Amino acid sequence: MKKGIRVTLSALLFPLLLMAQTETQELTLAKAVEFAIENNKQLQVSRKDIDLYKQKVRESVSQGLPQVNGKLDYSTNFGYEMNFGGNAIKMKDQSNVGVSVSQLIFSGQWILGVQTSKIAEKIANQQVDITELDIKENVCNTYYTILVSERLRDIVRQNMSNMEDIYKHTQNMYDAGTVELTDVDQIRITVGQLKNSLLALERTIEVSYNLLRLQLGLQAGSAVKLTETLDHFLGREDYVKLSVKQFEINNNAEFQLMQTQEELSKKMVGLQRWSYAPTITGNYGYNYKILKPSFDMSPKHSASLTMNIPIFSGLQRKSQLEQAKIELEQTSLNKSLLEDQLNVNERQYKYELKNATENYLLQKENIGVAKRVLENAQRKYEFGAMSSLDLTQANNNYLEAENNYTNACLTLLQAEIQLERLYNELSY
Repeated sequence: MKKGIRVTLSALLFPLLLMAQTETQELTLAKAVEFAIENNKQLQVSRKDIDLYKQKVRESVSQGLPQVNGKLDYSTNFGYEMNFGGNAIKMKDQSNVGVSVSQLIFSGQWILGVQTSKIAEKIANQQVDITELDIKENVCNTYYTILVSERLRDIVRQNMSNMEDIYKHTQNMYDAGTVELTDVDQIRITVGQLKNSLLALERTIEVSYNLLRLQLGLQAGSAVKLTETLDHFLGREDYVKLSVKQFEINNNAEFQLMQTQEELSKKMVGLQRWSYAPTITGNYGYNYKILKPSFDMSPKHSASLTMNIPIFSGLQRKSQLEQAKIELEQTSLNKSLLEDQLNVNERQYKYELKNATENYLLQKENIGVAKRVLENAQRKYEFGAMSSLDLTQANNNYLEAENNYTNACLTLLQAEIQLERLYNELSY
């Protein structure tokens, strides 16, 4: 009876589980970016570096904390007797229990080492920030690519529907003997080309959705729906604000990382300099005899203070200091080079944004003209005042205008993204 109940419950719950697995993710661009930041596997791996460096900081700090060790030993001489002028003294077994405490009192390298570890942790955080920016940029680009592809697909689908109606009309005209068979063939070829284009666009859109799922950390085949339109993003006219925005290089994520790396290199020079300084360590020990010989003079308590003074290391320390100085110079040069590159990129990206804006406005105007020409051609064709070849050409011109406009939209949005990425101000 119980087995039958389990089977029945499974049958009832299976549709609910299936619905849960196939729940559609409805995403605005902001929600998509937020979802990716939370679930992207590449970013999760990068965040583990932060946890790793936190532990390294703790490791560095712990070297300056008291080090406590316990000891328990036992030794035997298997009843061995020592002879002193005819007198035999039996060697007793010995056992000791003790504890020792050591404390680093002064070490310049330890102080600099802790500071260096904290800077390394800061670098790990900044690298995560850069990875987040990369993920945001990639998600935005994929989101926009899907929107423009879906727009073009809808245009082609509507155009194909119109051409199918014209094909039927042409077939009826041919049956009535008012047009030639070549007119029918010409329209049929156009319809076939449109079907192939539509299938290609459908495959392209699916590939883009799969890429978006990967970026979001979703399983393959998860249902995703984009809830914002292409016109929404174009209507914000962010390209107008970006074209006049001033570049603050200190806000750039890559430059911030380079500044921290320079700071780290300076600390490494200091770390090598401190290798010439003495190190002071204090030690304390307590030893309790569990089993002891008859004559025992060793004390229970002991303490010591040790100063290690580096005198000569075969020029090793000098070589390590010079290496650290050279690495600092390299980092400073790389920072200067990056600054130059970022300034060049900013001018280049603004130039590309300007070109993309002008092309977008031109193509937007062109599709209006091409659409009016096509509608006029379709009316003329229906009244027999235009050939099927001319109609096909007008239709191809319209589709080309729509394709150019779609590409211009994507180019404009991508130009905005790369400039916002440079400013570390991605808007979505």
